[in-house]
Amino acid sequence: MVVKSDRLGDEDGPLQGSPDWIIEIRSPDQSTLDLQNKILHCLSNGTQLAWLIDIQRQRIWVWENQELPLVFAGTEILPTLDNISDLTVEKVIAMTQKR
Repeated sequence: MVVKSDRLGDEDGPLQGSPDWIIEIRSPDQSTLDLQNKILHCLSNGTQLAWLIDIQRQRIWVWENQELPLVFAGTEILPTLDNISDLTVEKVIAMTQKR
């Protein structure tokens, strides 16, 4: 989950409302439908951007607001929030595999 810093309070505690950006990484034993339902729930409650990363297929599904998802691959630049730029599917997949 990603939450814009201006939404965070001065005190620790649970997040009020939905995250601004949700990122899910699909593992081989997870149902894509279950993950999509979780993403759609967040989007219907105020999340602006959602990624579903499928490492096996080297694809990232992207939802913006309540639009239908777009599928990105390879060197395509992914939509992000604010000042994060030039993230491609290849870069994100590589980040998930670093230890």
